[in-house]
Amino acid sequence: MKKTKWMSVMALMLMVVMALSVTACGSKSEEKPAEEPEKEEEQEEDWSGPELSEDQMDDLYQQAAEQSLKAEYADYMPDKIFGHAETFNIARDGDKGTWDAFLVTGEYVVLDGKAYCVSGANGEAILKFDYTKDGPKLNEVVWSTDGGGHEEWLKENFTEEGLKYDKEFLKNEKAVDELTEIVDKKASDELGVPVEKDLMLDIDKDAGTYEIVKTIESGNVDDGTYKFDTETVKKGKLEDLK
Repeated sequence: MKKTKWMSVMALMLMVVMALSVTACGSKSEEKPAEEPEKEEEQEEDWSGPELSEDQMDDLYQQAAEQSLKAEYADYMPDKIFGHAETFNIARDGDKGTWDAFLVTGEYVVLDGKAYCVSGANGEAILKFDYTKDGPKLNEVVWSTDGGGHEEWLKENFTEEGLKYDKEFLKNEKAVDELTEIVDKKASDELGVPVEKDLMLDIDKDAGTYEIVKTIESGNVDDGTYKFDTETVKKGKLEDLK
């Protein structure tokens, strides 16, 4: 009897312990959700320094190109201006900015599903602009002097930093070609057609005519046998392109 009673008591105690265990595992204390860290207030763009963002620089390139060239043939075919530059130095004085650069610009027209560069300019230049809340606004492009006065112009007008990086830039013989390729790509992307690199488009606005020309080179410069000829691939009237 004692043994049986002891077993009953033990069984009862085990049942109580198990009941308490189930209650403890099954109940969860309500935890407060972790508070999210307060977001820092977005800071306004700091325009105290001379730096420009990539988009702002690209916008300034475009402004410089459009100030340097005109879309002469827009009455006859799609005609747009594009530009790009290698930046050497940007200096700021208050809201005024001065930018030493090597600038490449081009005017591109579309004919027969191809884009042709029909005019352009490239060389060292100084871009003068204003810092505004809407981004840089170009005031003037000052192109370097050609010919014998070129080096003197650079020394008189470029900053010391600009001169240094200009010399480094021109050590690469393909540097200007690489900038031109960037401008070609901009034109191709914007106009939606490939840029023709092998043929040239010659437009005579006064005569109202155009020619697509192939250049033919032969011989060698060193031995004096070099020859340069052209072959007309297609020609027509500008009026027919409207």
